[in-house]
Amino acid sequence: MRESIILQTFGVSSPHPCQQAENVLIPPYVTPDIEEQWPAPEKAKRDIFAFFRGKMEVHPKNISGRFYSKRVRTEILRRYGGNKKFYLQRKRFDGYRAEIARSVFCLCPLGWAPWSPRLVEAVALGCVPVVIADGIRLPFPEAVRWPEISLSVAEADVGRLEEVLDRVAATNLSAVQRNLWDPARRKALLFRQPMAAGDATWHALRALEGKLGRSWRRQRQPGDAAWR
Repeated sequence: MRESIILQTFGVSSPHPCQQAENVLIPPYVTPDIEEQWPAPEKAKRDIFAFFRGKMEVHPKNISGRFYSKRVRTEILRRYGGNKKFYLQRKRFDGYRAEIARSVFCLCPLGWAPWSPRLVEAVALGCVPVVIADGIRLPFPEAVRWPEISLSVAEADVGRLEEVLDRVAATNLSAVQRNLWDPARRKALLFRQPMAAGDATWHALRALEGKLGRSWRRQRQPGDAAWR
């Protein structure tokens, strides 16, 4: 495995067995037809301030609830479940993408892993991702420029989440949304069929090309014919 280059969605900044081999961080797969649901910026009706739909364990005797998401999701529900600015839902719903397209901020807390497809879905549907996962590495940072289209909130600062979102909404939300509405950033996170220049497959191949080139150069000695 350590002689391989691994394509993976699991990206963390701390040492981890999954990253001991050379790797390329890619986005979680989301079906390309999500682009058909893209709301035009001038027509988007964002009537949900902060949105999350997903698993949120709350029962103290449930072992999953004690460890899942480092209790971040449970804390979000406990603090904001009764707050009308937060639309928090635990049950599955086939039309959840329509909810994302109506939302200003989409909460993306860690689960068992720091990433999930909801991060890509939020970007694809124009909802500002709020990443709550300490030490996460995000895919294709040169192309997507995550600090320009998303927010990062430390796991320990969940109690200040409303304050953070209110401050962004009152100051630079329009700039973040303009960056988010750049079609090139959406394209970079989606695996199209067939592949198109600038899509996720294209960026993955470019990253592989760079790593293979560096690996080939390291294996050659200056006296080798191939080096010359």
